[in-house]
Amino acid sequence: MTTSEKLMGIAEHLMELDPVRTYPQRGATVLASLVGAHSYRLERPDEEPVSSESALTANEPTISLPLRRGRTPVGTLHLEIVGDAPVGKELEVLKWASRIYSKGLGCAERLVDEGSRRPGEAVEQTLRRAPLTPRERDVVSLLVAGSSTRDIASETGLTVSTVNTYLKRIFSKLGVHSRVELIARMAGTATIPPRASYEAPPPD
Repeated sequence: MTTSEKLMGIAEHLMELDPVRTYPQRGATVLASLVGAHSYRLERPDEEPVSSESALTANEPTISLPLRRGRTPVGTLHLEIVGDAPVGKELEVLKWASRIYSKGLGCAERLVDEGSRRPGEAVEQTLRRAPLTPRERDVVSLLVAGSSTRDIASETGLTVSTVNTYLKRIFSKLGVHSRVELIARMAGTATIPPRASYEAPPPD
Protein backbone atom coordinates (compact mmCIF):
# COMPACT_ATOMS: atom_id res chain seq x y z
CA MET A 1 0.00 0.00 0.00
CA THR A 2 1.41 3.40 -0.99
CA THR A 3 1.53 6.36 1.39
CA SER A 4 -1.19 8.12 -0.64
CA GLU A 5 -3.47 5.06 -0.40
CA LYS A 6 -2.85 4.87 3.35
CA LEU A 7 -3.71 8.55 3.80
CA MET A 8 -6.85 8.12 1.71
CA GLY A 9 -7.90 5.19 3.90
CA ILE A 10 -7.33 7.18 7.10
CA ALA A 11 -9.32 10.13 5.75
CA GLU A 12 -12.14 7.88 4.61
CA HIS A 13 -12.52 6.31 8.05
CA LEU A 14 -12.50 9.71 9.74
CA MET A 15 -15.15 11.04 7.34
CA GLU A 16 -17.68 8.25 7.91
CA LEU A 17 -20.01 10.25 10.13
CA ASP A 18 -22.88 7.79 10.32
CA PRO A 19 -23.80 6.51 12.82
CA VAL A 20 -23.14 9.92 14.30
CA ARG A 21 -23.58 8.90 17.94
CA THR A 22 -20.58 6.56 17.79
CA TYR A 23 -18.37 8.93 15.78
CA PRO A 24 -16.30 10.15 18.78
CA GLN A 25 -15.29 6.57 19.68
CA ARG A 26 -14.72 5.46 16.10
CA GLY A 27 -12.59 8.49 15.22
CA ALA A 28 -10.54 8.21 18.41
CA THR A 29 -9.92 4.54 17.65
CA VAL A 30 -8.58 5.46 14.19
CA LEU A 31 -6.17 8.03 15.66
CA ALA A 32 -5.07 5.59 18.36
CA SER A 33 -4.35 2.91 15.76
CA LEU A 34 -2.09 5.28 13.80
CA VAL A 35 0.49 5.30 16.59
CA GLY A 36 -0.12 1.93 18.20
CA ALA A 37 -1.86 3.40 21.24
CA HIS A 38 -3.50 0.72 23.35
CA SER A 39 -5.90 3.12 25.05
CA TYR A 40 -7.33 6.61 24.74
CA ARG A 41 -9.52 9.15 26.52
CA LEU A 42 -11.37 11.94 24.71
CA GLU A 43 -12.17 14.97 26.85
CA ARG A 44 -14.48 17.76 25.60
CA PRO A 45 -16.09 20.73 27.36
CA ASP A 46 -19.62 19.98 28.59
CA GLU A 47 -19.36 16.34 27.47
CA GLU A 48 -18.71 13.12 29.37
CA PRO A 49 -15.23 11.73 28.63
CA VAL A 50 -15.09 8.96 26.03
CA SER A 51 -12.60 6.19 26.75
CA SER A 52 -11.38 3.02 25.13
CA GLU A 53 -12.17 -0.33 26.73
CA SER A 54 -8.65 -0.34 28.21
CA ALA A 55 -8.31 2.54 30.65
CA LEU A 56 -5.30 4.84 30.67
CA THR A 57 -2.66 3.99 33.25
CA ALA A 58 -0.05 6.21 34.87
CA ASN A 59 2.86 4.00 33.80
CA GLU A 60 2.82 4.47 30.02
CA PRO A 61 3.87 7.54 28.02
CA THR A 62 0.84 9.51 26.87
CA ILE A 63 0.37 12.01 24.05
CA SER A 64 -2.18 14.72 24.78
CA LEU A 65 -3.40 15.81 21.37
CA PRO A 66 -5.23 19.17 21.33
CA LEU A 67 -8.30 19.20 19.09
CA ARG A 68 -9.26 22.49 17.42
CA ARG A 69 -11.73 23.81 14.90
CA GLY A 70 -9.93 26.75 13.43
CA ARG A 71 -8.37 28.43 16.45
CA THR A 72 -11.06 27.27 18.85
CA PRO A 73 -10.08 24.42 21.23
CA VAL A 74 -12.77 21.72 21.26
CA GLY A 75 -11.13 19.06 23.40
CA THR A 76 -8.12 16.86 23.99
CA LEU A 77 -7.44 13.28 22.95
CA HIS A 78 -5.09 11.46 25.31
CA LEU A 79 -3.30 8.50 23.72
CA GLU A 80 -1.34 5.93 25.68
CA ILE A 81 1.47 4.52 23.56
CA VAL A 82 3.12 1.12 23.73
CA GLY A 83 6.77 1.71 22.87
CA ASP A 84 8.24 4.89 21.44
CA ALA A 85 6.14 8.01 20.97
CA PRO A 86 5.62 9.03 17.32
CA VAL A 87 8.09 11.43 15.73
CA GLY A 88 8.67 12.94 12.29
CA LYS A 89 6.30 11.79 9.56
CA GLU A 90 4.22 9.64 11.90
CA LEU A 91 3.57 12.61 14.18
CA GLU A 92 2.77 14.83 11.17
CA VAL A 93 0.17 12.32 9.94
CA LEU A 94 -1.32 12.12 13.45
CA LYS A 95 -1.71 15.91 13.61
CA TRP A 96 -3.24 15.98 10.12
CA ALA A 97 -5.71 13.24 11.09
CA SER A 98 -6.59 15.10 14.29
CA ARG A 99 -7.71 18.12 12.23
CA ILE A 100 -10.09 15.97 10.20
CA TYR A 101 -11.32 14.32 13.40
CA SER A 102 -11.96 17.72 15.02
CA LYS A 103 -14.13 18.82 12.08
CA GLY A 104 -15.93 15.48 12.09
CA LEU A 105 -16.70 15.86 15.80
CA GLY A 106 -18.31 19.21 15.10
CA CYS A 107 -20.46 17.85 12.29
CA ALA A 108 -21.45 14.80 14.35
CA GLU A 109 -22.44 16.94 17.33
CA ARG A 110 -24.72 19.09 15.16
CA LEU A 111 -26.24 16.05 13.46
CA VAL A 112 -27.07 14.43 16.81
CA ASP A 113 -29.46 17.33 17.35
CA GLU A 114 -32.46 16.12 15.36
CA GLY A 115 -33.53 19.70 14.79
CA SER A 116 -30.40 20.38 12.74
CA ARG A 117 -30.66 17.35 10.51
CA ARG A 118 -32.71 17.37 7.35
CA PRO A 119 -35.00 14.40 6.71
CA GLY A 120 -34.08 12.15 3.78
CA GLU A 121 -36.75 13.76 1.61
CA ALA A 122 -35.20 17.21 2.13
CA VAL A 123 -31.77 15.83 1.22
CA GLU A 124 -33.25 14.47 -2.01
CA GLN A 125 -34.78 17.88 -2.78
CA THR A 126 -31.39 19.51 -2.20
CA LEU A 127 -29.81 16.99 -4.56
CA ARG A 128 -32.40 17.65 -7.26
CA ARG A 129 -31.60 21.37 -7.13
CA ALA A 130 -27.85 20.79 -7.22
CA PRO A 131 -26.06 21.22 -10.59
CA LEU A 132 -25.18 17.53 -10.76
CA THR A 133 -25.68 14.76 -13.30
CA PRO A 134 -27.92 11.80 -12.33
CA ARG A 135 -24.84 9.60 -11.74
CA GLU A 136 -23.24 12.30 -9.57
CA ARG A 137 -26.45 12.49 -7.52
CA ASP A 138 -26.29 8.71 -7.04
CA VAL A 139 -22.73 9.01 -5.74
CA VAL A 140 -23.69 11.80 -3.32
CA SER A 141 -26.74 9.88 -2.06
CA LEU A 142 -24.62 6.83 -1.30
CA LEU A 143 -21.95 8.94 0.39
CA VAL A 144 -24.50 10.71 2.61
CA ALA A 145 -25.93 7.29 3.52
CA GLY A 146 -22.51 6.34 4.93
CA SER A 147 -21.03 4.35 2.04
CA SER A 148 -17.26 4.21 1.58
CA THR A 149 -15.59 4.73 -1.79
CA ARG A 150 -15.41 0.96 -2.31
CA ASP A 151 -19.09 0.57 -1.35
CA ILE A 152 -20.05 3.26 -3.88
CA ALA A 153 -17.96 1.60 -6.59
CA SER A 154 -19.60 -1.76 -5.90
CA GLU A 155 -23.12 -0.29 -5.83
CA THR A 156 -22.73 1.76 -9.02
CA GLY A 157 -20.50 -0.57 -11.04
CA LEU A 158 -17.78 2.08 -11.24
CA THR A 159 -14.12 1.63 -10.36
CA VAL A 160 -12.72 3.17 -7.17
CA SER A 161 -10.64 5.53 -9.33
CA THR A 162 -13.73 6.66 -11.25
CA VAL A 163 -15.65 7.26 -8.00
CA ASN A 164 -12.81 9.48 -6.78
CA THR A 165 -12.92 11.37 -10.09
CA TYR A 166 -16.67 11.87 -9.66
CA LEU A 167 -16.14 13.15 -6.11
CA LYS A 168 -13.56 15.71 -7.24
CA ARG A 169 -16.00 16.95 -9.89
CA ILE A 170 -18.84 17.07 -7.34
CA PHE A 171 -16.70 19.00 -4.84
CA SER A 172 -15.88 21.55 -7.53
CA LYS A 173 -19.52 21.98 -8.57
CA LEU A 174 -20.81 22.36 -5.01
CA GLY A 175 -17.95 24.48 -3.70
CA VAL A 176 -16.83 22.03 -1.00
CA HIS A 177 -13.43 20.44 -0.47
CA SER A 178 -13.99 17.17 1.39
CA ARG A 179 -16.50 14.43 2.12
CA VAL A 180 -17.18 15.84 5.59
CA GLU A 181 -18.06 19.22 4.05
CA LEU A 182 -20.26 17.57 1.43
CA ILE A 183 -22.15 15.50 4.03
CA ALA A 184 -22.53 18.58 6.24
CA ARG A 185 -23.93 20.57 3.31
CA MET A 186 -26.42 17.85 2.33
CA ALA A 187 -27.46 17.05 5.91
CA GLY A 188 -28.09 20.70 6.75
CA THR A 189 -25.41 21.38 9.33
CA ALA A 190 -24.03 24.88 9.60
CA THR A 191 -20.51 26.09 8.94
CA ILE A 192 -18.46 24.56 6.15
CA PRO A 193 -14.87 24.16 7.39
CA PRO A 194 -11.96 25.64 5.41
CA ARG A 195 -10.06 23.57 2.87
CA ALA A 196 -6.67 24.00 4.53
CA SER A 197 -7.81 21.93 7.49
CA TYR A 198 -8.05 18.83 5.30
CA GLU A 199 -4.92 19.07 3.20
CA ALA A 200 -2.91 15.90 3.68
CA PRO A 201 0.77 15.91 4.50
CA PRO A 202 2.86 15.28 1.38
CA PRO A 203 3.54 11.59 0.68
CA ASP A 204 7.02 10.21 1.30
